Amino acid sequence: MDKDTGDKETAPETSASAAAGWSDKLADLVAWFEANPNLPEKIEPIVMLRFLKCTAFDVERTKALVELNYSMRNKSPHLFIDRNMEDEMTAKGLRVSDLLVLPGVTPQGNKLIFFRMADLDPSTRNSVEETKIFVMMSDARFTKPDVEKETGSGADYVLDEADIAEGDVQIVDIGGYTLRHLAYVSIFVLRVYMKFLQEAYPSRLQAMHVINCPTYLDKLISMMSPFLREEVRNMIRYHTEGLDSLYKEVPRDMLPDEYGGKAGTVAELKARGIQSIRDNAAYLSDERYWKVAAQSKSRWSWF
Repeated sequence: MDKDTGDKETAPETSASAAAGWSDKLADLVAWFEANPNLPEKIEPIVMLRFLKCTAFDVERTKALVELNYSMRNKSPHLFIDRNMEDEMTAKGLRVSDLLVLPGVTPQGNKLIFFRMADLDPSTRNSVEETKIFVMMSDARFTKPDVEKETGSGADYVLDEADIAEGDVQIVDIGGYTLRHLAYVSIFVLRVYMKFLQEAYPSRLQAMHVINCPTYLDKLISMMSPFLREEVRNMIRYHTEGLDSLYKEVPRDMLPDEYGGKAGTVAELKARGIQSIRDNAAYLSDERYWKVAAQSKSRWSWF
């Protein structure tokens, strides 16, 4: 969800008054979700809290965002529901792309998400699998607090809205990207993915940084522009001369070692993300959390 949709002017810094009583709102929203025949059977409270915080704790806007999210998921189950990281195509997608959820949050309370190609062969690109992997990684991440705790987030963890990031900052390394890669991009999948990210994703997109830009950047921008809201286009920063300009926007220490940071190597961070998906495999494949099956939610459905 982009940060300027609707009346989100107050979004980047959630006011104390808006956050007041969030636990009662959360309980009511979970009950509403589980009783709603147009939604799946179950939702984790921390996931619902992300939706709630994303809308500055506005209950009605939260309901609308939740309904749009699951409506989009169920209209495109091949991207959002039918997923298994042991699937051959998904496993290949994980090998040829590096998608990293970087540890910690920025001083502004945002989470850094990093993406780059691990295999530069254009024929290895698969828009369906890349989208599916991003959503799997996000869904796994959303079950844990963004502010990392020494005691973890197990049974003894007490849910706190302050542990949820204000939004996401994406960093995309397009080094090695050529015009041949564009031929392997599915326009249909790109359209669905961008709509989901901008309108239905339970975290605000605060900024996007594109690094190692090629000389034909104008052609790439022209291709993407039709799928981007004006607000999103305005928050994209293209870094064309090294990484010094990026360091002015995000904490350098939070970046992978290969990019001048101290967060760990890309390989280490990728392994951590893949393990997170494995740890949440049962949750990610449990249709009760994702699939809308209205009749199954009614105890009278057998009549």
